[in-house]
Amino acid sequence: MDEARSFARSHLLKIYNTTDQAMAAKQLARALELPSHWRIRRSEARWHIEQYKDIEGIVDPSLLELAVLDFNMVQLVYQTDLKELNRWWKELGLPEKLEFARDRLNESFQWAVSLIQEPQFSYCRKIMSKLVCLVNVVDDVYDVYGSMDELQRFTAAILRWNAEELDELPEYMQICFMAVYNTANELAYYTIKQKGFNCLPYIKQAVRICTIGFINVGI
Repeated sequence: MDEARSFARSHLLKIYNTTDQAMAAKQLARALELPSHWRIRRSEARWHIEQYKDIEGIVDPSLLELAVLDFNMVQLVYQTDLKELNRWWKELGLPEKLEFARDRLNESFQWAVSLIQEPQFSYCRKIMSKLVCLVNVVDDVYDVYGSMDELQRFTAAILRWNAEELDELPEYMQICFMAVYNTANELAYYTIKQKGFNCLPYIKQAVRICTIGFINVGI
């Protein structure tokens, strides 16, 4: 694959250096900067729309109009998703209660969009964004703030998935635990309601694996 990439890059550079077509040069320069399969398709759509506008005597004005309409409609879906996530994040209160933790909601949502771009999968994007945000917070609890004794008690509570052990944890860990606990239960409730499948055991197992990994890395 390295040889294939080197071969393709060298030939694209030759074409780029010799072409007298402005559009082809722009496309080649963009491909050489970052391969198209590493880019977010919806973001790329915006770039291609702008390039299409610059073509003299647009081939199909209806196609351009449809592309702009589709892009704007999907962007509206993304904006609605992000508004709902912002409301959830503020109500959760983690940025205020856990000042040491990263506030990465926008980045988490962008990551979710890059994986799940189809507009009809809003819930999947939102729940993935929530999980990534919480993973960042838990990671900071382990790496930045918690003492070893606190982290061992926190890990034990996660492994047993027992909210009744909260009194043994400091307040910031209680808040973190309940944020993870409630989000996992929310996902499980939605799944069993929509699909009739109880995914909670798998969510719990995934959370346990993450926390074990965090404390092992910390040690």
